[in-house]
Amino acid sequence: DMPGDNEPVDVVNFGSTGIVRCKRCRTYINPFVNWLNNGRQWRCNICGYVNEVPSTYFSHLDEDGQRRDKDQRPELCKGSVELVAPSEYMLRPPQAPVYVFVMDVSAGAVSSGMLNCAVATIKECLDELPGVAGGR
Repeated sequence: DMPGDNEPVDVVNFGSTGIVRCKRCRTYINPFVNWLNNGRQWRCNICGYVNEVPSTYFSHLDEDGQRRDKDQRPELCKGSVELVAPSEYMLRPPQAPVYVFVMDVSAGAVSSGMLNCAVATIKECLDELPGVAGGR
């Protein structure tokens, strides 16, 4: 196992500020943006656009030009986070997830038992998948 395996993904809720995104390309705020103007602006690491920082999201910068609260904000220090989307992000009510399994059905996969093992494992796990609730 590698360090960090099976750690839960942090959930980020921007609340009334709303999700902080680039005004030009819609990239989410992330650890790779550059901070400008004493933390009042940020440069998108994808398109280079300079964005204003919402006043409710502002933090002063340290001597290295990084936000002082960087280590307390998962969206600024982790590679993966789950963002809580406000209702205006939803065009329709949330739908149940759909799962698709792709398997190797070659002669080698069958003769080695790999296909049988994969099918058996998927069958065992079906009831544990989020949103399935016993339905298949």
